[in-house]
Parts: sequence; structure tokens; C-alpha cells
Amino acid sequence: MGNIGIKYLLLATFLVNTYLQAQESSALVKLPLAPGIVSTEMVEYAASLSSDVKEVYFARSQQQWGKGEMKSTIYHSRLLENSWSEPEVVSFSGVYDDSDPHLTNDGKRLFFISKRPSSAKTISADIWMVAKTESGSWGQPFRLSNPINSDQSEYSPTTDARGNLYFASTRPGGLGQGDLYMAKMENGALTPPTNLGNTINSVTGEWNLEISNDGNILIFEASQRKQNVSSYGDLYISFKKENSWTVPQNIIELNTSGSDLYAHIEEESNMIYFTSSDSLKSGVTNIYIADFAEILEKYRK
Repeated sequence: MGNIGIKYLLLATFLVNTYLQAQESSALVKLPLAPGIVSTEMVEYAASLSSDVKEVYFARSQQQWGKGEMKSTIYHSRLLENSWSEPEVVSFSGVYDDSDPHLTNDGKRLFFISKRPSSAKTISADIWMVAKTESGSWGQPFRLSNPINSDQSEYSPTTDARGNLYFASTRPGGLGQGDLYMAKMENGALTPPTNLGNTINSVTGEWNLEISNDGNILIFEASQRKQNVSSYGDLYISFKKENSWTVPQNIIELNTSGSDLYAHIEEESNMIYFTSSDSLKSGVTNIYIADFAEILEKYRK
């Protein structure tokens, strides 16, 4: 079965499940990704899927969500005969605190966040990148240099089709606790990052973002906004129009009383993957999947 066939088989399966579960409810249906395999009783978050939807990378931790310091490891699972394989630790993870994996569209590079030692003088949550070798295995990861990174914490690196890098950071000079930034890809190199501005960023916190391939749809987590369902963090969406971002809108269909964050858009089948703890008291997060077409149509208006 080709890649397109796989995608639409997944979509058809999802829609059948959605129909069955929606008979008694008009709410948008959110289903856990691969229950018992990817989504378990441990903490799983920050899913990034390959463009053919045959691979998923995500972070997993044995500590509780929101209960203090948490060490994470990056895992990888493959779609084999319509079911996900038992996740395995990727070759470059498992020793240090690694999280927030982002696989590029071509599948040849993976950005992630790590607190591992480097040639930098300080050890903080920084953006690292690893590339595939000619044999198809992952090579040795390296830390992106300053000013992409800083002495403070960086989060959730993600790229668009042009190679522009978007991420969150608590670096000085921002508008709030954490802000969103973009570093443009020009002549094969990333430019110094710029703040996405006060339409997106606020005096509170913006984190854990996703950008569409064309760079025109932005989804991110925001904390402590008046529109929030939860003070722990809600998902917001914004659209780029004439090089300006629209006022972010709270995606109320996805947000709960807990943490809702780390969106990933699968554009061909119009599905959205995201992380949720479901409730304020929960110490566990799982990765969920929902139909993105309905959300996109509503909020684009």
C-alpha cells in the first residue's frame, strides 16, 4: 500500500471511530494515539510524525506531569501492518534529559531539546539537531550555536517547508515569561531569531508551538490568558495574513482543565495530534488525535 493509501486508511479508521463515539455527543472527538503502545499510563508528549505517517517520535517520562523536575527520553515507533510498533529509545537519547522532537518534512533531520553538556559554558534546555547518515541511521547530535540558543531555556523547535526555524524561549528581551521566535533560513543558514511580536506574545507565557508547512498557520500553548480554560496552558491558533499574524484564538474544542499543548498538524489528511493531561489533577499526559478540518474552517473565519 502506498503512502497516500496508508494515510487514508488511517483517516478512514479514525472517522469510523469518530462516528461511533459521536452518536451521543456533538463535541469534537479526541482519541488517544495507539492506546497501550504510544499512549500509556506514563507521561507521553510532543509527537512529531513523518510526512508519510509511518513513523512517530515523541517524548516519554516516568515522572509525573507538573509535579516538579521531569527527565524525558525520546522514543520512536513505526506503523507496521496498520498498527504501531512497541516504541524504542532513539540512538541519541536515553542518558540526558531530551524532549520536544521535531522531524523535518524530508525526514533527514530531527530537532530536539536537551540539557546535555556541550561546549557552551552553561547547561540549559537548548535546541539540538541530529541528521541521518547515508546508511539511514542517526548521526551525532550537535547544539545549535547562539543566538539561536541562549543561556536561558528554549522549547519546541519546529520548521516550515522553507527551513525557517520557530521556537519558544525564556531569553531576556521578551514580552513575558516565555515568547515565540523565528530564525529565517537564508542562503543555507539560519539568521538571528526575531520575536514574533505582541500580537502573538504577551506579558504571560507562550510555549510549545507548531507551524504549518507554508508558514501561515501557527498553533501554540499559552498560559494564564483570560480566555484560557486552564491556567496550566491552552492551545491557540493564529493565521498569517499579509505578513501579519491574526489575533490568536482559543481552540476551545481541544482545551481541558489540564495542560493542552504540543500540537502537530498532519496536513494531507487534515488531522491534528496534540498532548493533553485532560484534567488539572492528572499527573499523566497522552497524545491525542482529532479532525483538524473542522477546527480550521471555524477559526479561519
